[in-house]
Amino acid sequence: MSKSAAMSTTAVAIAIVAWCFLPPQSREAAAQAGQLYVNVVDLDIVAADRDKFIALVKDNGATAVKEPGCHEFNIAASQKDPNHIVLFEIWDNVAALDAHRASDHFKAYQAATKEMVSKRELRTMWSVALSGHSPAQAGLFINAVDLDIVPAQFDAFMAAAKINGAATPSDPGAHEFNIVVSQKDPHHVLFYEVYDNAAALDAHRATDHFKTYQGATKDMVANRNVNALSSIAMNRQPM
Repeated sequence: MSKSAAMSTTAVAIAIVAWCFLPPQSREAAAQAGQLYVNVVDLDIVAADRDKFIALVKDNGATAVKEPGCHEFNIAASQKDPNHIVLFEIWDNVAALDAHRASDHFKAYQAATKEMVSKRELRTMWSVALSGHSPAQAGLFINAVDLDIVPAQFDAFMAAAKINGAATPSDPGAHEFNIVVSQKDPHHVLFYEVYDNAAALDAHRATDHFKTYQGATKDMVANRNVNALSSIAMNRQPM
């Protein structure tokens, strides 16, 4: 075993031991393995219709989160392309999402916006760990990270990622750290992280827990794609 591999293995082992001593609430959040159905929707909006679309999708999200089985319905826009909208929805199961899609308010939203969307991509995922909660405000910084994990390293990667994710909402300016896995590719992971601003994300990256995660997993990631988003509406069920 090389020196770097040994150090990585040691870091992961330390992370797993640390997880056992997390406070119960954090451990519960870090242990939600595949329990919830996550619907991620990427939308390209016709520029001239953006304002009308935003008004309609905000109304749909605010109503959806009051439905049985809906936990979060977050709406964000790409910082590089304001006409690219991302919906991050968390449901009890696919039946709850199907019930939402059968509702009158969703059908009205769908009919009103069908000509406003030039491209739509749906990504179905399972929750692995959902940590923290975000305030219901616009302008929050969302760090969306897509990761392809080396299959043989997946379990070790996830152990380290859960520790980092569970600790993150306690960082200054950090609110939420969600880890979800694609239903089509079990080694494709999405981090959906919410911060006050880019400076809060930078502060998170300077923490010991992030550096431990980074050091432990640097050779476990085959591909990484990072997208910066800004929140438009953060809807969640009342606690």
